[in-house]
Amino acid sequence: MKIKSLILLSGICFLCTILSSYSQTSFSAELVNVQDGTEIIYKLRSDGYRYRYDFEDSGMRGIIIVDPAKGQTAILIPDKKFVHHTDTDSPRSLMNDPYQSFLYMKTFYEEKSAGRETISDFECDKSELFASGRKIITAWYSGELNFLVKMVNNTSENTFMELRDIKPGMIDEETYHIPEDYIEVDERMRPIIPEPEPPDTWSKTEHSIPLKGEFKRGDLIVLDIPESKNYKVSIINQTDDPAKIIRIGMREGKELSEDEQGPISYRTERLYGKESSTNTYRWKAGDQKILQVHEGVIYLEILSEIR
Repeated sequence: MKIKSLILLSGICFLCTILSSYSQTSFSAELVNVQDGTEIIYKLRSDGYRYRYDFEDSGMRGIIIVDPAKGQTAILIPDKKFVHHTDTDSPRSLMNDPYQSFLYMKTFYEEKSAGRETISDFECDKSELFASGRKIITAWYSGELNFLVKMVNNTSENTFMELRDIKPGMIDEETYHIPEDYIEVDERMRPIIPEPEPPDTWSKTEHSIPLKGEFKRGDLIVLDIPESKNYKVSIINQTDDPAKIIRIGMREGKELSEDEQGPISYRTERLYGKESSTNTYRWKAGDQKILQVHEGVIYLEILSEIR
């Protein structure tokens, strides 16, 4: 329920058009976020669908702009003029957004209606979430505002969020725009460097394990896996430019399913200058691993682990 500091921010997206029979109201309000008695005040502005939080936490100013209909969240750091774009269903976004977090929790816990109550002069649907029969969350949702007016964590003392000083009124469209002088950064707050298109052709070479060597864009490395065991894969970018490598698992001439080898995002490593990555994988004897160098120059080391 807590909106965390931007640097520490490390799902399912639901449209905010719940209870579509309501006429949505643009409004501004204070969002009071209390975690174990510690209070932080956030400025909230909503046009009835999109919304924006402005806050300061531990001396750092932050802005969160959420567009649920598009499934997009923008995290802005004004002092550095950085912006990070992510999906509304990503952990980073959910940790910053009490409303979407509540909708996400509804998919995991039993929800019970608790009738209707008027909170801050707005008629609200009251609902409760239960885990193994224990009430964990109570929430009050206003269809008119298309937003939670209050949410209480029933498992933690003095932990809640609520809207105060709610003022209906038009919200300027500029509220949801990203300033042109902001630099887009990735999840590690690094300025994004555009990637080139994949190589038109590949230079295929076959190798055995252990493998140590330098490879460049367009190299396609084929490895036969000799034993079913753990293999340590180290990827090092010794240059100043980005480098990218994608791993593909094969068995009997067919690519392994994502259930077995993971999605392509899991099998992709893009390293900025002087970065490195080391992971251990359990590979099966008789399989093949294909490593494609899509960008830059990579130093690659693959060793079987000794038990």
